[in-house]
Amino acid sequence: MLSMDKLIDKFNRQIEYLRISVTDRCNLRCIYCMPAGGILNKNQSEILSFEEIYRIVKVSARLGIRKVRITGGEPLVRKDLPVLIAKLKNISGLSEIALTTNGTYLNDYVYSLQRAGLDRVNISLDSLDSEKYQEITRGGKIETVLKGIESAFSAGLFPVKINTVLIKGFNADEILDFARLAKERPLHIRFIEYMCTGLNRIYSEDFYLSSLKAKQACQSLGELIPVRSGLNATAEVFKIKGFCGTIGFISPISRPFCSSCNKLRLTSDGVLKSCLHSPKIVNLKEALIKGIGDEELANLIRAAVFLKPESHNLLNMPVSYEAEDFSMCQIGG
Repeated sequence: MLSMDKLIDKFNRQIEYLRISVTDRCNLRCIYCMPAGGILNKNQSEILSFEEIYRIVKVSARLGIRKVRITGGEPLVRKDLPVLIAKLKNISGLSEIALTTNGTYLNDYVYSLQRAGLDRVNISLDSLDSEKYQEITRGGKIETVLKGIESAFSAGLFPVKINTVLIKGFNADEILDFARLAKERPLHIRFIEYMCTGLNRIYSEDFYLSSLKAKQACQSLGELIPVRSGLNATAEVFKIKGFCGTIGFISPISRPFCSSCNKLRLTSDGVLKSCLHSPKIVNLKEALIKGIGDEELANLIRAAVFLKPESHNLLNMPVSYEAEDFSMCQIGG
């Protein structure tokens, strides 16, 4: 019988959060996420089946995983995603199933996702200007995203979070516009510092904008009152008097949160990563094909936790960049 121990890494961090990429495909080509020509996608046979994902999550939940987030690529390009959500919802021990999406298909699927048991949704949106949005996504239509946000509200998927990657010279002038979205509606705006990745080595002088700059800009709207967050929260979250929602800042470069990181990442082709920027992996897909049992699978998950580094090495990049080349859509943003 599978044992019920917690997942504790070498640095005494309890791992409770699993991000699952269900596809490496995306209908957009955001400039910080994917090369202009796209990537060489995996064959369908290489991608985890829903049954394989279910088994991995079920074993992970027995080991202490409590929160699951579905990502991509764009997860809503994966056919029948609500079927997977419904299967995961029946796993004992999970407290939350969330989704990160670019929002372009959300209006079409939001009610089936809600009925399947999805708890909440994060929507990636890096500009409120239709032309700039089209530019950064290489062809996306902002109207579809805005419609998806409205649908998420209607379906009751609260809190609705907006993830905005800060990009110097591109959307710095929109920081206040994004922040004001939280005034009239219970939206949770999250400004995220840009992180360099292997296939997009555009470093700080080109793209990086500190979240401190965004925070200073938001202070012009009123006092930023800290909101108590969970122990392993990645964002500094604030409320402004008179605002319905919150404003948060995720700062992997200027204010790393590695010491409280509690997550693992499962790629669409079945590789378990304990850190986004570490090349050390455990291949679960390969092991499942060989027919391993649940206890062996649990041991592989424990092994991945043991490989988790104390911190990322982003502050040393690109000089000592040790991670393999990757696009965010291949791992899950």
